[in-house]
Amino acid sequence: MESQVTTPVRVQKVLYPALAAGLVAAVINAVLFWIGSATGAVPADLIIPNAGQPLTIVPVIISSVLPALVAGLVFFLLIRFTRNPLRIFNWVAAIVLLLSFASPFSIPNVPVGMVVVLELMHVVVAGSVLIAFNKYVKR
Repeated sequence: MESQVTTPVRVQKVLYPALAAGLVAAVINAVLFWIGSATGAVPADLIIPNAGQPLTIVPVIISSVLPALVAGLVFFLLIRFTRNPLRIFNWVAAIVLLLSFASPFSIPNVPVGMVVVLELMHVVVAGSVLIAFNKYVKR
């Protein structure tokens, strides 16, 4: 059974779970990045086209926290303007996760190991966001 939020919600009530999800994702993804770098799965000399430089820990952290904060904004808007925000949010998050699986393949000559690490990072962000917001609504 889905929970519905019927009382007005302040942005802070959604911002805190979003920030927590982003921080958890950032820590886990940093560990994944370091493991990938140490094993050679994430090569230090492969240039990322959009960044113009190799992947480092800073973009990994930003790419973990920023989507969680955007998800918080989306969830806040869904709470304000829809009848069943959690169900809609879960569907939107699942679709965004599926679409995100294509992005590592946009890197020219990307090694398979790096694709696996990047895809795991996407799952970590989506999972932390979904867990945080699903727990938030149950409160």
